Amino acid sequence: MKTLKIVRMADVKVATDDYRLITVGLGSCVGVTLYSPRIKVGGLAHIMLPDSSRARLTIANGNGRNYLAKYADTSIDLMIHEMQELGASKSTLVAKIAGGAHMFQCNGNGQLKIGEENILAVKKKLGDLRIEIIAEDTGDDYGRTLEFDVGTGILVVKSVRKGLIEL
Repeated sequence: MKTLKIVRMADVKVATDDYRLITVGLGSCVGVTLYSPRIKVGGLAHIMLPDSSRARLTIANGNGRNYLAKYADTSIDLMIHEMQELGASKSTLVAKIAGGAHMFQCNGNGQLKIGEENILAVKKKLGDLRIEIIAEDTGDDYGRTLEFDVGTGILVVKSVRKGLIEL
């Protein structure tokens, strides 16, 4: 039986093959897994927002790791750094992503497109880092729960709408 690690909102966890990483409540948030298949080291980030440059908080506020884990542009770097501490090499990493649903409507005709912005920011960051996205289940209008088996690299996406999907 593998040990579970819970990844909360605005959080990043990394682990070796003895673990499963789980996050619940992905609506407009995006879950990103990075995986080094050769050494079976993986990570999962629960990303809330696309870009840290819009933030009013600073790392100096004393909550630096949580601040970094919240945004697409900083959480992926944090995850890579922590995976490298476990022996992973950035050049061997592959990614899977899920979430980024359209969950909110504004008054009038406007729509909040946080999910879409999160997806685009994650894809841009991974592209800039030359990390291939090998699978995804993103967008639409429903929430998801993710379970990532670090030993196999399989990401299970659970939703009321689609049941279980293996990526």
